[in-house]
Parts: sequence; structure tokens; C-alpha cells
Amino acid sequence: MTASPAPTSPTVQGIILFSISSSLQTGLLAQLIGDKTGLKCQVSTQFSPDLEGAYLYLVDCQGRTLDDLQALVAEIQEHNQPYIAALLNATSESEHEQLLDWPCISGLFSTDTDQENLLRGLEALLKGEYWVPRRLLHLHFEKNRRAPSSKRLDIKLTKRERQILKLIKDGATNFDIAEALEVSEHTVKSHLYNVYKKIGVRNRLEASNWVRDLEDI
Repeated sequence: MTASPAPTSPTVQGIILFSISSSLQTGLLAQLIGDKTGLKCQVSTQFSPDLEGAYLYLVDCQGRTLDDLQALVAEIQEHNQPYIAALLNATSESEHEQLLDWPCISGLFSTDTDQENLLRGLEALLKGEYWVPRRLLHLHFEKNRRAPSSKRLDIKLTKRERQILKLIKDGATNFDIAEALEVSEHTVKSHLYNVYKKIGVRNRLEASNWVRDLEDI
């Protein structure tokens, strides 16, 4: 595993373990995490947008389909409160690892992660660091390090579209964008639809990746 600096994180108030299982084993894991971190760790089956404050979200991949995991991670990503999120019980060299492309995911613990490394990783995440296997860090660099394409600079975007892409690059939600630009969320969605068509992407994640290496956006 490799720990490295992540974006500055707010003080975490608690830990939420998302799991479809309410078994004794899950409960004991939550108790262990709470005892070792000094934070309340509660088990939940689904994401609640009503939570206030900063939390560390642990997404248990065990027993969930990829579509289910993507939907849960998307909910966390869209939440406008501070967060740190990590995957738990991820299967090595599986589609679970693709979820690291989401900006909200700062860590990954595979099914063979032992207790010592789990606790070390949680400590790193709570300090605002990333925690991912070294192999995945290497793959991430291979996949994402590239020279900017000149074709991207030829696409004609309006000033408002560039503002929205800049905010997406910074991790803003539709609500955040609407607040920053003083428009409705419906207007934001309309602009996003036009931007996606122009730059040839299907969703927010692809748009974020597209704009990532454009310094003058």
C-alpha cells in the first residue's frame, strides 16, 4: 500500500461503513474501527444525504454489484458536504478498481488486506492522505499521464461553458455550480448537456478527466 498527500480534508466527525450485511462480523469490524480510531463507526445499508459534517465513508464492495457500487459512489460524489471515501473488500484486478477514477474515492482496501494495514490506511485517510495499492498507483500514472491534445484547444466553448468545466474540474456539484453562477440547477444541467456534446463525453467523470490537463480553461 502507498500513502500520499490528498486534498486537505476537514476534521472527521465519524465513520460510516456502507454494507449490505448486518452480520456479527460487520458489527465487530465497525466496533474495531471505532475503538482504534476513537471515532463513532456506524453501519448503514444506504447513503443518507441528510448527514451534516465531515465523515469517512467506507464502501464495502462485498455482495454488491458494480452498478450498485457505482450508484452509491455517485451519491457520495454528488453530496455537497465534506467527505473522505474508500473502498473496502475490493476484489484485486476486478472492476472494483475502476471506482478509483471517481474523485471522491481516496483509498482502496482489497479482500486480502490484514487488520494492521487496514488500520494504517484508515489513519492515513483521516490525515487527508490517499491509500491505494502500489500496483494501482503505477497503473493510474500509466493511464492518466499524457501530453495535452491540441484538438481539445480547438473546441469552441462559451465563457459560461468554460466556467462550468472549471468548476467541474474543482469537484463542484450541480448545486455548487448553480450557487457560484447564480443560476438554477436546471440551467446548469442544460449547460452540461451542451458541454458534454461539444467535448464528446458522456458524464461528469469523463468531463472532469477531459479538462484535467487544460491549464487555461
